[in-house]
Amino acid sequence: MGMDVGGKGGGVKSDINVTPLVDIVLVLLIIFIVITPAVNAAVKLPVAKHSEKPQTQQGAKYLNLMLGRDNEKSKDGVIVPGYVMLDDEAAKREGKGVAAWDMSTEDGRAKLVKYIKASTEQLSDKRVFVKADADLPYKYVDKLFQICREGGADEASIVTSEDKAKEEGK
Repeated sequence: MGMDVGGKGGGVKSDINVTPLVDIVLVLLIIFIVITPAVNAAVKLPVAKHSEKPQTQQGAKYLNLMLGRDNEKSKDGVIVPGYVMLDDEAAKREGKGVAAWDMSTEDGRAKLVKYIKASTEQLSDKRVFVKADADLPYKYVDKLFQICREGGADEASIVTSEDKAKEEGK
């Protein structure tokens, strides 16, 4: 829709006709709108819920801690962490009491740092594994990681359990 402003100039006009371009773009847009939901519904990727079990060396010892939630204090959707406990299978089997620390108090935090420092000094691999309640907010797990770092641990990792629904389906 160009106009000749010059009046008498009868030269060649070189305006671009955009109508075919708009037609092609609209057809492509309609094709993508129709195909996209079909592609999304057809491709289902499995998402891993849990990480693989940590690779441990034969005879190696690691410090294992558990962080659960306090069911008495956790009310109205607010979840409060409980004690940090030592995850020791041998102590559980023998019926011995398992050590526990309250990381919400300064005294409990200092005792936990002292214990982690004493434990990791004896280990060749200064790694700490943490089992935490799945419903617990991550900020409490991160706080425990910071305590482990203060205690001299080189690395702290979250240990996950196998998917119960997957095991029952077998």
